[in-house]
Amino acid sequence: MILGVILAGGLSSRMGEDKALLRIGGRTLLERTTEVLRDAGATRVAISGARDGGIPDRWPQTGPVGGIASAALVLPDGEWLVVPVDMPRLGSDVLLPLLAERSEPITHWQDHPLPMRLRMDAVMRDALADAMTRTGRACSVFGLQARVGATTLPLDGLDTRGLLNCNTPDEWREANA
Repeated sequence: MILGVILAGGLSSRMGEDKALLRIGGRTLLERTTEVLRDAGATRVAISGARDGGIPDRWPQTGPVGGIASAALVLPDGEWLVVPVDMPRLGSDVLLPLLAERSEPITHWQDHPLPMRLRMDAVMRDALADAMTRTGRACSVFGLQARVGATTLPLDGLDTRGLLNCNTPDEWREANA
C-alpha cells in the first residue's frame, strides 16, 4: 500500500491566500494533488494541516518536518509519498521514479527535498521525534534525509517544471503561464 501525504499546513503568508485552495484547471491545488497521488498509486491520501479532514500540526510553524511528524502520530507504517500542496505542475512522472527506488529509507530528486518517498517505520518515527526537539537545519527535510539515509535521483531526463513550487503570487503566475 502506498500512502500519499499532502503537506498543506503552512500559513501561505507570502501568497496572501491559502495555497491549497488556489484553482488550476477548475480544481483546487488540494484536489489536483490528491488526484496526482492516486494516479501514482496511492491507495490512501491524507492531508497534513489544520483543515477539514486534515491532521493538525502538533508542532505548529515547524515546516514540513513538523507536518510529517504530526502525520506519523496517526498514520500507519509503510511506503509514503510526501508532497507539498503548492506544486501546480506535479505529475505522476515525477512521483513514480521515487517509488521505484527503495534502497534507502528516503528517495528524493537532486536539489529538491520534496516530493519524497519515505519508509515510515520505527526508525523513521524516532528520527522525526528527535527532529522535533531540534531547530534550524536539524529540523529540516534535508536534515531528516541526511539523518536516516536517502537516495538522491539525478534530474537527467526529468521535466523539472513538475518540481516547481509556488510561494508567491508572481511564482503562481509564472507556473501557470
